[in-house]
Amino acid sequence: IFLGSGLRYDVLLKNPALLEDVLRHHSGAFLRVAPEHTDDGVLALMRKPGFAVFEEFLRLYRERAKRLPRPVALAPYWIVGFPGETEEAVREMREKLRANRLEATDVQLFTPTPGTLATALWVAGRDCDGRPLAVERDIKKLEARKALLTGGR
Repeated sequence: IFLGSGLRYDVLLKNPALLEDVLRHHSGAFLRVAPEHTDDGVLALMRKPGFAVFEEFLRLYRERAKRLPRPVALAPYWIVGFPGETEEAVREMREKLRANRLEATDVQLFTPTPGTLATALWVAGRDCDGRPLAVERDIKKLEARKALLTGGR
């Protein structure tokens, strides 16, 4: 069985033997994970662990990947434009990715999806406690944020 979609890196972090098994026997050329962002405020709105958890996973992945008989590249998925994100947060994301020797090759724009908390935050422009949230709706500005990460790719 090969895993083609993303895995919960926070779960793999708690079970290094499972990570190694997945890398050796159940992944193709890539291991897909979805940290999605580096800003802890945005990650909290996404109901995800802070970026330090992903950095810890990254260290474990790199350690385990060295032991493999074949390369398995890490393929993290990133998102820009999530409610609560600012342009400055994207600039900081670019620097955090560089500091961790990661390229932003898979970057998507946030797309509102009916019935989700993320879309409710986006529509309301407020968090669950009613505090105002930064929400960018201008597609050209969102594409510019994406270009900050991808270098225009």
